[in-house]
Amino acid sequence: MESPVFLLMAGFVILGLAGEALLRGAVTLANHLRVSPLIIGLTIIAFGTSAPELTVSLNAVLEGKPDISIGNVVGSNIANILLVLGTMAVVRPFFVNRGTLGRDGGVMLFVSGLLLVLGLVGMIDRPVGIALLAILIAFTVYLYSSARDAEDAQEAQAGVDENLVRGGTSIALMVLLAGIAGVIWGADLMVDGAVGLARQWGVSEAVIALSLVAIGTSLPELAVSLVAAIRGHAGLAVGNIIGSNISNITLILGATAVVAPLPISDMMATRDIPIMIGVACLGFFFMATGRAMSRFEGALGLLLYVAYLGFIFAA
Repeated sequence: MESPVFLLMAGFVILGLAGEALLRGAVTLANHLRVSPLIIGLTIIAFGTSAPELTVSLNAVLEGKPDISIGNVVGSNIANILLVLGTMAVVRPFFVNRGTLGRDGGVMLFVSGLLLVLGLVGMIDRPVGIALLAILIAFTVYLYSSARDAEDAQEAQAGVDENLVRGGTSIALMVLLAGIAGVIWGADLMVDGAVGLARQWGVSEAVIALSLVAIGTSLPELAVSLVAAIRGHAGLAVGNIIGSNISNITLILGATAVVAPLPISDMMATRDIPIMIGVACLGFFFMATGRAMSRFEGALGLLLYVAYLGFIFAA
């Protein structure tokens, strides 16, 4: 029988590669079908980077492991701000578009607060799941109706250009299907590895989900955002991160709760979700001060992330 560490690491690698393939295949296919770059950016790119989180959470809840589903989302949102944005700023300090920060960042804080309320209730049932999906649809429609200026169009086109696969429609379809299959397989390996590792190390499944699983499922966001930032498209990268945090809560928890009700543990509700909100506020503050995130702030974010991982393992 394979060791839990091997299963988890294999899931990491497969999810990272398959998530990238799924995203690039879908973007290329949509581009060949002459879908608007703005639509591609708001839907395929925004939701595609959350495919690993979605498959892991669905797989976990179907196996009766709701703590992994919730922990994966909460941990990924923390990692997106402290790890991904922190790494971006250390590699290359960046400025943030005021519209992106005020509009998208505000929605991120709103849905994070909504998750806190749901945590106090202790359950995300099917009607709430449907409501979360409705919020996501309404937000996407709003983004499309408000994103009309030249800067939005330029960033959308940049996002498409950076995720294209060489070749025709058939190649894009093959890459897309391979990505879907790989994401499903990688998610299965990761859940099995997380459960086995939690038992082996004597920690809760939630801790493994908040840390190792969350890092693994955040790899697509890290890859996409780093490439965009290095190429001078920081606005696109930040939009991807904030959009991913929004879709993690609305799409992933919403879709998962539609499949099966999601109980939220007291520990998650009183410790990790409030930390997630605090981290979101800190990231918002870093980017709002002069509309920039400096290398120092990025390093501080990385140090805080390491401290958070140490805290949850020691608790």
